Amino acid sequence: MTIPPDSLTERLRAWRVSPPADPAFRPQVWARLRRSTHVTWADYLRRHAVVWLFAAIAACGIAAYTGRTAAVIRARMDREVLVSTYLVELDPRVQAGLLSIQP
Repeated sequence: MTIPPDSLTERLRAWRVSPPADPAFRPQVWARLRRSTHVTWADYLRRHAVVWLFAAIAACGIAAYTGRTAAVIRARMDREVLVSTYLVELDPRVQAGLLSIQP
C-alpha cells in the first residue's frame, strides 16, 4: 500500500505552532506568588468553607454513630448482668439449677 505524498502524516510532521510571547507573563506570575504568600488561615478557611464544613459534619456523624453503637453494646451487657443477677437472687428454680451444677 502506497501513501500519497500529501498525506496527513506529512502535514502533521511539518506543522509548527509558534504562539506569540507574552512579555508580562513572568511579572504576572511573580505578582501572584507574592499575593499568595500573604494568605492567612482565615482566608484559606473562607475559600474552602464547604469542604471543611462537610469534613466537620462527617466527623461529627461518625463520632455520634460510634458513640451510640458503644452505648447500645454496653446497655445490652448491663441488661444481661442485671437479668442474671435478678434471676439468681429471686427465682428459686434458678437457684436450684445453679446448686445442682456446682460441685
